[in-house]
Amino acid sequence: MEPHAELAQLADRLRDALLSVVWRQWRVLGAGAASRSARGRASDAGTPPSRPLQSLVDPEALVLVSLLLLDHERRLGDLLHDWGARNADLLSVQRVKNLMADYPAPVRVLLTRRVAWFAAVARDVGKDLRWRSLAQAWPGSPGSWPDHVEDHAPDSPGARAQGVHAPAAASTKTRATRARLVADATLMLRLRLGLGVGVKSDLIAVLLARGTVSATVRDLAEATGYTVAAVRRAADDLAAARLIASRDGPPASYLVSYEAWAPLLGMAAAAPRWANWHNRFQFATAFLQWAATARPRPLSDYAFGAHGRELLEQHRAAFAHDPMAVWSAHTPIHDWRAFVGQSVRSLATWMDEMA
Repeated sequence: MEPHAELAQLADRLRDALLSVVWRQWRVLGAGAASRSARGRASDAGTPPSRPLQSLVDPEALVLVSLLLLDHERRLGDLLHDWGARNADLLSVQRVKNLMADYPAPVRVLLTRRVAWFAAVARDVGKDLRWRSLAQAWPGSPGSWPDHVEDHAPDSPGARAQGVHAPAAASTKTRATRARLVADATLMLRLRLGLGVGVKSDLIAVLLARGTVSATVRDLAEATGYTVAAVRRAADDLAAARLIASRDGPPASYLVSYEAWAPLLGMAAAAPRWANWHNRFQFATAFLQWAATARPRPLSDYAFGAHGRELLEQHRAAFAHDPMAVWSAHTPIHDWRAFVGQSVRSLATWMDEMA
């Protein structure tokens, strides 16, 4: 197969898996509206997925990747507008900033503008003033997506984003209501609703999702996107309050008793796992961007393998903790084009299984 054809095929496979994950996670959060998945199957976004999600929903990571996917799935614009207007108070503005900074510079330029639009919706429609700092970068009203924002930006995030704050004249039906935090996969938002939005409730959620595996401060900082200092202070406070357990190091680590928390939270025998979605979303969007920019240019086997290897190296965290792709100085790769293809297909399959 020609390099261009294989790259396009891999991008299609990864895009399908990514959109499937995104829609399933939004549905479990109660984001309504009939939609059609990337595979072309009709689905009702107002009903729970046919099977429970295998991983926790990471809400900030989901919002960011949904904003980046507007070029591929315009219906996400309506969903983000309505869900943000009703539920932005459940999100951490600081964590949005922290996770957004992890994206590479070319992607971050576009993402910054789209986050500013979402923040304007949260501030002006949702009346959540915490979003003021991010909304300042938006040049228009939160109901508009002006053409001059960026040449490669969509004309609008979706039908509901026409005009001003109100829904489009063609429909007065709200596509999203207050988030339904019933499924176990919504644990992160449930704890925020009950305990407040912040690092402490997020640490409890991540530790519950890790089960019997303890986590160091650095593990927790990498998972949540908060600073090491903030995580250390919060973890020490939680341990002093005996809400989590600490283990002496070095390095010190933390653990929660799922058996003690499960009855309180009304959860199943085991919590959905923490799947590091932010890292996976980062790689997937970077790969799709590469496929789009490489389309009009010559692409040799060597260039395919070299750039694919560079992406894998930049996004190692997307493949960590799960046996999808392993490479190191002790496992030399002789055909990087083949290895990149195998890695992308493995990630897409893993995403299908975990969502």
